[in-house]
Formats: sequence, C-alpha cells, structure tokens
Amino acid sequence: MEFTIDAMANKMILLIVCLSLLFMAGGVLFFHFSTTSYINEAVPFGVGVAMAMSLNVAKVIWLKKTINRTVDISTPKAAGRFYQFQYLLRLALTAIVLLIAAVAPDNIVNLLGVIIGIFTFPITMRLMQFFIPPDTIIPLEAPVPSSPVQDAIGKIEAITNEASEKEAE
Repeated sequence: MEFTIDAMANKMILLIVCLSLLFMAGGVLFFHFSTTSYINEAVPFGVGVAMAMSLNVAKVIWLKKTINRTVDISTPKAAGRFYQFQYLLRLALTAIVLLIAAVAPDNIVNLLGVIIGIFTFPITMRLMQFFIPPDTIIPLEAPVPSSPVQDAIGKIEAITNEASEKEAE
C-alpha cells in the first residue's frame, strides 16, 4: 500500500468524524444522567461538536492543499511565507468558529461542545502516528527513500540548502 498525503488526509478525516461521534455520544450520555432536561442540553452540545468537526475536516483538506502547493514553490523563503500565512488563516478560522459559538445562544450551540470538538484535531494528529507505515519514518542520518512524502521533504531540503548557500556567498 502506497503512502500519500491524500491517503493520510482521508484517514485523518475518518478519524476526526469517528472521534466527534464518540464525543457526541459521550455528551448525550453525560447530559442524560446529569440533568433532567437532557435533550435541551445534549442537542446544543452535539451541534457544537458537529460545528467543530466540520471545521476540522475543512482544516485537514486545506492543510493537504497547502502542503501540495508549498512543495511546488521554488524558493524556500516564499514557501515558508506561504505556509505560515496559510497556518495563520487556519488559526483565524478556528478563532472565528469559537467566537461564533461564544456569542450564539446556549440553546443553539454549546461552547464546551465546540471546544471539545476542536480538540479532535490534535488528538487525531497524535493518533495518526499509528497509521503511518514504518518505512516512511526516516532517521536523521538515513538516506531518503522514494515515496511521495519523502520526495517532497527532499525537494524542500534541497531548495533550503541552495538558498542558504546563495546567502553565504
């Protein structure tokens, strides 16, 4: 099985959806046993988790496109600026979703549900290490094997080395 950025993104999306559904089910059970009107509490919580899930899926798709575009940029300085700008835009989008959840009425969106849902992204990033084939993990001194991810890393390193050699001259 070949390892690609697209395959990794698809696994991340699947994992985000599964974790979000798990958190929604946990929220429904929590509100069922802790309050008398659990429907009034569980539905806004589920909406919040679903809102964050949608945000995280969009961020994964956006991150995949950013990585693919960054690899194609010829100068490392421009690639770095492009990647940092895209990161700031994703961070701003997360802040906007949190702001919307904070100002929305509590009977529509639960802020705690959004916050818990947003944490599915870093949890997914940590869990993804179990899905990456061992042959794609490279020790620092090892030669770069031929795979799409490693080719991209090698290209970025070559561009960075060329730029630093030009700056040294």
